[in-house]
Amino acid sequence: MKNAITVIGSINFDIMVKTARLPERGETIAGENLYFLPGGKGANQAVAVARLGKKVYFVAKKGRDPVPGIVMKNLKHPNINLDFFIEDNSVETGIALVNTTGKRGNRVTLFTGANDKLTPEDIEKAESAIRDSKVVVVCTEIPIPTVRKAIELAQKNNVKTILNVGAIGTKNREDVLSVLKGLDIVIMNEKEGGYLTNRVISHMETGTLSGLELRKLGVNHVIITMGKEGTLLVNVHGATVFHRYGVEVVDTVGGGDAFVGAVAVAIADDKFVIDAIDYGNAAGALVTTKIGAQEGLPTKEEIEKFIEVKKKDGEAKSYKEYNDTIKKLEKVANNMRMNIIKMLGCARSGHLGGSLSAVDIIAALYMHVMKIDPENPEWEERDRFILSKGHGAPALYAALVEAGFFPEEKLWTLRKIGGLSGHPDMKAIPGVDMTTGSLGQGLSVANGMALAARIKGLNYRVYVMLGDGEIQEGQVWEAAMTSATRRLDNVCAILDYNGLQIDGSIGEVKSGLEPVVEKWKAFNWNVIEIDGHNYEAIVEAFEDAKKAKGMPTIIIARTIKGKGVSFMERKVEYHGVAPTEEECQKALKELGCEEWQNK
Repeated sequence: MKNAITVIGSINFDIMVKTARLPERGETIAGENLYFLPGGKGANQAVAVARLGKKVYFVAKKGRDPVPGIVMKNLKHPNINLDFFIEDNSVETGIALVNTTGKRGNRVTLFTGANDKLTPEDIEKAESAIRDSKVVVVCTEIPIPTVRKAIELAQKNNVKTILNVGAIGTKNREDVLSVLKGLDIVIMNEKEGGYLTNRVISHMETGTLSGLELRKLGVNHVIITMGKEGTLLVNVHGATVFHRYGVEVVDTVGGGDAFVGAVAVAIADDKFVIDAIDYGNAAGALVTTKIGAQEGLPTKEEIEKFIEVKKKDGEAKSYKEYNDTIKKLEKVANNMRMNIIKMLGCARSGHLGGSLSAVDIIAALYMHVMKIDPENPEWEERDRFILSKGHGAPALYAALVEAGFFPEEKLWTLRKIGGLSGHPDMKAIPGVDMTTGSLGQGLSVANGMALAARIKGLNYRVYVMLGDGEIQEGQVWEAAMTSATRRLDNVCAILDYNGLQIDGSIGEVKSGLEPVVEKWKAFNWNVIEIDGHNYEAIVEAFEDAKKAKGMPTIIIARTIKGKGVSFMERKVEYHGVAPTEEECQKALKELGCEEWQNK
């Protein structure tokens, strides 16, 4: 019975320099550590498979090594068969120059060397290995004609195929697209997927559009790894998001290859692709806890133990320290979500999805970040918060209750005569700093408040939350220029980037926002990107924003519409619709509220 895996790909000598941050264009910074390490997607994936207990045929070509013994040291493994591994001393081994910051990512410059000399004829000689395999893994760090031959032979022998798209900047887009037809699985990160589909992917919604486009070319399962965002699967069932496992990241270089190797092993063991992705996420998380693409690749036992512990803990927390602040924010946010469901259930109208996506940010602001006094809402030295996306008012009202501005009973008057208005009203609701509802105006008001603080010599900060659809408004960008020109470093904007608006994705309704980070940087803003549901990241971002001097800050918070209620998440249908009685009960039960009577 076939049970082996054939890996066809690259082998490199990695020269890694670790720095505190990545240098800007034209800048030189000092490195902290220098490492000479074995690498290359093919070699990394072969070692990953071997350590997970599978026999693996490794087909690759190396040349002359700059430092002998390094690239081969982990390939001398009892599970790795090198019968079809080629050495060609007429060329240099591939070299990767890696600049890594650890958890903040890396940049790689690749000299392909002997990898470019791996030919279709070399693959034909390895057909017996392919025939003996359950899965063939091939990457695009070798010539595309060689990739095509590997796929053809795998399909000829009824072997499952996994293509890992990498080093895409060294390849012609159309050439790569030409080999996709009939593939079982294609795995890539958001940069590679964006290159293939000619769009910038930095959100699950734009990732889904790319995945659907690639599926039309004949791919069965498209998997896009998106770092903190998680992993996206697009197949015949639609789009599914898998959240990453939380670990203390030391080096991200090997994460993708560990993921690919583990997915291949799971598929060879006849696991469903969704289970394979979970297994791959665990492997990818573990390898990032050590320096080097191969050094930290886990064993089967390590992955199984890791998953067992994480599942026992109720899934991994994406925090370094699960401290009292985080616990408090989690509890508050959960209460806020329950109250939002109840509010809209009572009102039978309102905006649900965007309120739920904003909860974690707003909870952090009112319960940890902002300087406020519920006993004195008009306190002149208080920090200000403007909900520019005013239709998310239920989230603001829920936070005001948690902070003590008014009693919970008032929430059940939402959208009723004499009760809470559907959008924030500063004249009627204690704790509301600005009346909003007409989109695009909040940042302009924030500028005015920030300038007033400067004129009066007051030390308060102004926080303003923008919706992602909202920043299609021209006034937002006029205000952004003013913030930067006036050097309003007491302004902190937050973009609730959940990717959906009105009745579709941002790209479908009008136009995609990307490259959104570069746009704000071009307007001379300090830009911080975070997972908008990771409390540690949220708190850290607000602390970092306070340190920025001479320029305003925007926090790009990548969020999930409908966050917290599984059947509402990423569903545009819940943008402006209240939940039914049945949906209220179901959602509240999921959030931990067993009984509730509609008030």
